[in-house]
Amino acid sequence: MKNAGIGIAKRWVVGIVVFAVALPAAADYAKGVEAYKARDYSTAVQEFQKVVEQSPDHAGTQYMLGISLRGAGQVSKALGSLRKAVELDPQNASYAIALGQSLVQTGEYQEAYMTLKKIRFDSLDARSRASFAPAYATAAIKAGLPGEAIPVLEAQTKASPNDGALLYSLGYAYSADGDSGKAFNAFKEAYELDPSDQKSATSAVKAAISAGRRSSGSQKASYYSQGAGIAEIMATSSGSFENLLLAGEANLGAKEYRKAVVWFDKAAAKQTQNSLVRYYRAQCNTSLGQYGAAINDLQEALKIGVSGKLRTQVYNQMGFIYDKQKEYDKALTAYRNAGNNSMVASVEDKKEKAELNAAADQAERAYELKLRAIEEQIKELEAIGEMEEARELREHLEMLRDQT
Repeated sequence: MKNAGIGIAKRWVVGIVVFAVALPAAADYAKGVEAYKARDYSTAVQEFQKVVEQSPDHAGTQYMLGISLRGAGQVSKALGSLRKAVELDPQNASYAIALGQSLVQTGEYQEAYMTLKKIRFDSLDARSRASFAPAYATAAIKAGLPGEAIPVLEAQTKASPNDGALLYSLGYAYSADGDSGKAFNAFKEAYELDPSDQKSATSAVKAAISAGRRSSGSQKASYYSQGAGIAEIMATSSGSFENLLLAGEANLGAKEYRKAVVWFDKAAAKQTQNSLVRYYRAQCNTSLGQYGAAINDLQEALKIGVSGKLRTQVYNQMGFIYDKQKEYDKALTAYRNAGNNSMVASVEDKKEKAELNAAADQAERAYELKLRAIEEQIKELEAIGEMEEARELREHLEMLRDQT
């Protein structure tokens, strides 16, 4: 059974209730306990239902029926009995934890959060904490309150440092709370405990990339290089498109452009019509000065089809390359397609200055040709003995040169 999709291990509280008073169906109750211990949940359900029919207001029996139904895979039905148990004995943490766990299983996160929030974590024994922490963390995160899950998970991971599922959950909570650096460290610890766990590995790489984007200097380089190391192991052992793409992405962030291109080439071979791969590879080739290859990939991405943010990024990248190559008209078209008004203004200014410089250069060349023509005239006059005219023309030439 799934655990809300964030890697929180299932730890069910199995507290066998001992009654302070005799029940009319005590024999049935005892049979139910025996069946439950033997994991014969169907029989346990039948026996506890008999007891509930005679003693519907006994919290302990409602609880045992609830966890037996859950064990039999009837989680939705279990909720009724567990809610009743909590209603009858709201101070019993085991009942509330079992209800919270079951609510998480059925995706009723807000109610799960409200149920578990009432329990004081520091009042629980070690076994109950191990059951409470993952359920509460899932409920809080899914209810949009990851910050409330973090202290509980931090405390529990200290108590169980080798619990990869808890570390994964802590990483998920950090990520949901916007701290990708701490998320990376938690996911990385979970991955190191079990290198075969693809979920922890993938999450670690994604968190490293996210943390790298938000960092600078040596810290930025460290996140990307660590993420690249994990990603390359993943891509080598399992060359799925996602793994190949992550290996390329992490190396791109680490400025290992040649390595990144190799991984992006492999990813492109897996999905030939993926425009994101083309864009990433274009980024690498731009940084390597391979402008022609970069433009080809960007044009191919546009042919495949891009939209939203990726479309803007593709056109901005094209504008950057054309600007570098001083192809200002193409750069302007690209930046306009990207809606990048500031760069449009910048390139228009560069284009205007370039045109003015080109006109000035042309005028300078024309003037230089004129001076050379005068020099040729002087030589011709000197050759035929017209020295006075040659002298006057030379004085004129010197005056023209002094003006430049």
